[in-house]
Amino acid sequence: MSMVQRNGRFTYADYVTWDDDERWELIDGEAVMMTPAPSPEHQEIVVRLSGEWYAQLRGRSCQIYVAPTDLTFDAAEETPTVVQPDLFVMCGTYDREKRITGVPALVIEILSPSTARRDKIAKLALYERVGVPEYWIVDGANRVIDVFLRNGTAYGRPKSHGEGDVVTATSVEGVTVDVNTIFSSS
Repeated sequence: MSMVQRNGRFTYADYVTWDDDERWELIDGEAVMMTPAPSPEHQEIVVRLSGEWYAQLRGRSCQIYVAPTDLTFDAAEETPTVVQPDLFVMCGTYDREKRITGVPALVIEILSPSTARRDKIAKLALYERVGVPEYWIVDGANRVIDVFLRNGTAYGRPKSHGEGDVVTATSVEGVTVDVNTIFSSS
């Protein structure tokens, strides 16, 4: 199913006035409705990943957030970008009053048929441009986690991790994720 779009250019100030029953994201002023709801498999992966990250970050200065949590990269009400990554990690000092504001240490998106293209193209370009040091794309259908790392101002080629692999986060020290655990069916 394709996503519904609103016509025009929008900002965070516009975004906060929209119906709470609908989930939207803004990328450079373009509004896209997040539909349909994620599949049970998608949500199971979110739960497993967030559990792994939470357990390993507990007591540290980093925090894991899950969708639907609004993330903007600057505090201006007129900012044209508001995203709700499936998971993201914030470290150090950042604003978290009405939304999370700042650049995450790491972002994780889990592919769904309706969002895969955006996650692989538009969001990849956005996260690269704003300086997110590490971006994971989780493909449940193929049981693969692709990890993009910034090399200067751009992401290098992704490193793919499949069953039997352990992914070690680069931007958040001491966090590892067993791929088999994430794609486990139990």
